[in-house]
Amino acid sequence: MLKNRKGMSIILVMFCIAALTAFAGIAQAHEGEWGGEHCGCGDHQLHHGGKHHRHNFKKFAKKLGLTDAQKAQAKAIFEGNKDVVKPLFTSLHAERKNLQTLIHADKTDEAAIRAETAKIAGIQADLNVNRAKVGAKFRAILTPAQLTILKTMHQKRHEEGQHEHCSR
Repeated sequence: MLKNRKGMSIILVMFCIAALTAFAGIAQAHEGEWGGEHCGCGDHQLHHGGKHHRHNFKKFAKKLGLTDAQKAQAKAIFEGNKDVVKPLFTSLHAERKNLQTLIHADKTDEAAIRAETAKIAGIQADLNVNRAKVGAKFRAILTPAQLTILKTMHQKRHEEGQHEHCSR
């Protein structure tokens, strides 16, 4: 009986990890590749081409008081990053599908689930490193006063319980 319980516990833990990974991916995809204020640019338009996203960038740029030159620099930074993140997100999506297939298979293959989860973690690590680099490039174009405003915006969002991504 103890052996059975341990096996069930392992399956439950793996299921929880898979579910959390999936939910994190959904949340990340919902925000856009580097969209909104989470990326430090606020320009979903650069990432998805939507009218709503353009408005968000304008709002974000206004809050920070970006000059026209800074707006152009920000757009260049984030536009240049699209070619880097697009294949990563494509790969992440494919690996998550593979993981879901493994999780829902008739026979549980723990080693395969662990391997697939490790692949996903690696891709997410690559995305997080990229976010940090892109965020640093964006912050480099800001004045000290704008950096203070940005930090205040991040702090406020963090205190409101939203996940902070702006170290990207």
